[in-house]
Amino acid sequence: MSEPPCALIALRDPITTGRLKMILKQRGWITESTSSSEDAVTIYKSIRPRVVFLGIDLPPNDGHDTALQIRASDNQGRIVIITPKNRVEIANKTAISIGAMTTLITPIIASEVETVWPKIMGVIPPAPGLANYQPPLPEPPPPSSQPQAMPPPAPVEPISPPPAKKTRGRGRWIVRLALLIFVIGGAVAGAIYAGYIPV
Repeated sequence: MSEPPCALIALRDPITTGRLKMILKQRGWITESTSSSEDAVTIYKSIRPRVVFLGIDLPPNDGHDTALQIRASDNQGRIVIITPKNRVEIANKTAISIGAMTTLITPIIASEVETVWPKIMGVIPPAPGLANYQPPLPEPPPPSSQPQAMPPPAPVEPISPPPAKKTRGRGRWIVRLALLIFVIGGAVAGAIYAGYIPV
């Protein structure tokens, strides 16, 4: 027994997502869902669903850019645009640009899906918007969580002990002695000169 077909539902409205899941389950399909345009592209690349039900206002990017990313990765991607009534004009322009299978207006009704189902599973139209499409640049790698290695510490030169002070006591004693002799000699010479000491 072959695996049931898979559909990706990428909408910000959980009520519409739930309704589509129920309708597709009744048709024997399995579904994956997301409310993020970035996740929608990642999921599409990993599971390659047969149909994508894509909201026109899917954050953080809009449905147009998301659809072009999907078509750029798989030119056979089947995309159905889901839109509220107040954005039908934008949705129709987007549908032409991305080569959507059809556009469904919320609230989704099972009978309406049944009516357009042959169109959803029909021939995939070209996506003229791909001609001017610039794929987003890959994000730079995150910074490493490991701390950068610190440079090895510089070798510490041993501090040489200060030179020992030379003992100056002996030198001072000689100077004092010489000074004393000089003073005494001067005094004796002065006394002789003054006549206090007969020669």
